[in-house]
Amino acid sequence: MKELLLILILAPIFLSQGFSQCTTTNATSCICEDGTANCLLLPDITASWKGIANNGFTEYPQTGAGTNYNGQGSDNGRLRVTGSTPNIGHGSFTVRGQDANGKRTFLCGSDTIFNVNATGAFTCPNGYPNPKQLITQRIYKKDGNTMTYVDQYAGSVTYHPAHGHNHVDDWAVMTLRIQTSDPNPLNWPIVGSGAKIGFCLMDYGQCGTPGSTYDGHCRDDNTVYMGGNVMYNVNFPNWNLGGGNYDCSVIEQGISSGWTDVYGKYLDGMWINIPPNTCNGDYYIVMEVDKNNIFLEENDDNNYTAVPVTLTLQHPAGSPQAPIISSDNSNNLCDGQTITLTATAGTNYLWSTGDTTQSITVTQAGSYTCEVTNYCGTNMSDPFVVNNVAPNPPIAIGDTICVSGSMELTATASGDITWYDEAGNFVGAGPSFTTPNLTASTTYYVQNTDVYTDSVNAEPYSNGIGGGGWVNSEQYEIFNSLIPFTLQSVLVYAQNAGSITVDLQDELGVVLQTTTVNVPVGSSRVDLNFDVPVANNLRLVGKNINTGGLYRNNNSATYPYDLPGILSIIGASAGASYYYFFYDWEIHTQNSTCPSDMVPVEAVVSSCAAIGENVPFKNSIRVAPNPNEGIFNVAFETPFEGTLTTEILNMLGTKVYENNFEHQAGFNHLPIETKGLAKGVYIFNILFEGKNYPTRLIID
Repeated sequence: MKELLLILILAPIFLSQGFSQCTTTNATSCICEDGTANCLLLPDITASWKGIANNGFTEYPQTGAGTNYNGQGSDNGRLRVTGSTPNIGHGSFTVRGQDANGKRTFLCGSDTIFNVNATGAFTCPNGYPNPKQLITQRIYKKDGNTMTYVDQYAGSVTYHPAHGHNHVDDWAVMTLRIQTSDPNPLNWPIVGSGAKIGFCLMDYGQCGTPGSTYDGHCRDDNTVYMGGNVMYNVNFPNWNLGGGNYDCSVIEQGISSGWTDVYGKYLDGMWINIPPNTCNGDYYIVMEVDKNNIFLEENDDNNYTAVPVTLTLQHPAGSPQAPIISSDNSNNLCDGQTITLTATAGTNYLWSTGDTTQSITVTQAGSYTCEVTNYCGTNMSDPFVVNNVAPNPPIAIGDTICVSGSMELTATASGDITWYDEAGNFVGAGPSFTTPNLTASTTYYVQNTDVYTDSVNAEPYSNGIGGGGWVNSEQYEIFNSLIPFTLQSVLVYAQNAGSITVDLQDELGVVLQTTTVNVPVGSSRVDLNFDVPVANNLRLVGKNINTGGLYRNNNSATYPYDLPGILSIIGASAGASYYYFFYDWEIHTQNSTCPSDMVPVEAVVSSCAAIGENVPFKNSIRVAPNPNEGIFNVAFETPFEGTLTTEILNMLGTKVYENNFEHQAGFNHLPIETKGLAKGVYIFNILFEGKNYPTRLIID
């Protein structure tokens, strides 16, 4: 990342009186990358292929792997990987949890909290549950013989309870890929992914000397497996800049020049999730460091490596496994928009469209399939159906005033309503918009945006899968999520009416989301609305059960219960034959939105010379009560007798009620009773002397 985001400090560090050296307080013998006397001494972080290849990975089968490391859950379907990240740059890689004044900064959702004391617990003032602590990257600057530094904001850290210290967020990303003819492994198809791993940055080992522990980890080019020239301590002009003693301090972490940080495959989070439909064969582990280029370095193009791995514990090669098609934007196609469909990774692809790439761009509705060739053979996917959706435009009501003033424009629609001026600038949202003071007629535009959600349900659909009974102890189901989704609701069976608490927890039991609800006796749906991340061994927990008990099965559970490409329920807290509490999971995957055409709405400024008696008539109209249950009264006043028409239109513009009324000169009162109208927003309109006088009507 070649720009400073925010310079906080430019502080001189006084030259020590000792011998010439290159330290964080003495720049006398420090060497700049470009050979000048004044420069930023930048780090250069790489990913070591030897750190992975030298007994640095372990494969596990999809079932029966067991829990091999305390507190990290089952290793089913995991490829554990060791990561080594040498710093081969001229400068130290230094990150700090405190600024130069000893203060901390936290992100609480959309709020930033500055000047927090250096130590102690922190709670977000706005109640946000998971604050992120911002960190700064300290970059040392050589000014001749004087060493100074600059600090810039660069990412965040999270406290990791399993390790007992802070981790730099999103430091490394690991993927399992299939090699193609493309020379860049970052472009190879992704088979499986791991978490965005947070590291505690430390000086774990020196680049050393020939035969030393980490001989071969540090290379001038780690991007090519078995490539690059080995670099030892003597190859670094500023070796040990940083001090060689960075650790997992909450104040300062880092990797000194000529050192590496090693995270073993036995540590929490150091794995790639192998998808259940993967077959044995030759793949590559690809590791990227600082993928988002948050930190300033000498070279942003060498932050990855690719190491070959042969899987032997998955499905046998050649066994049929249906490919999965995923979408970047649900399966609903808006007018004028596109959707990208991507198939399971392979070496060859043949779409129903005739395309032969892993991904295709779809511009029209239809059913799409893809034949994929990989280590499972050549197999056809299930159809992926793309729907064409076109939201109805809103029904809008303008307004008229005499001479000048502001007006209220209203609209009804099936989705979210937004308002725009004649230049297309956003001016408001919601069913009504109040204009500024106007002295001339103005046209505004209103748009409806519908939200579409893909919804599927996961087995078991009921408690009829086997025997069981009522339980009020804390228990849970264990599941893997393959994509982000919303767990909208579940079906439960309660022995009596009462309250229950449902948690979404990670594999360590850390609560991610929770809700407490009251349920009736018998079966009922519990709304959860939990946002589920991609992760393994998540828990859906039932606790604080005040209903006498929730039903659970104690035999005949047949795991896994799969929604291909989305979810796999893999076990229960009490063992493989049990199934606890939560049935018929309602899963909402990607939301998509589609806007309607814009509808013009007129805000008319009139001299009122031609309006005559219509303005008093309009001002006399009263509809009460409003809202109502379909029975209401209309009052108005006219100077003469005649006939008018009353009508009610729904938000699609369909007329659902109409009646003619003989009115008298003077005050008139008209009772209206409708039957069978659904709750919602309608337009009540009076057609009088060829003109419409609409009013918004709410039936609840």
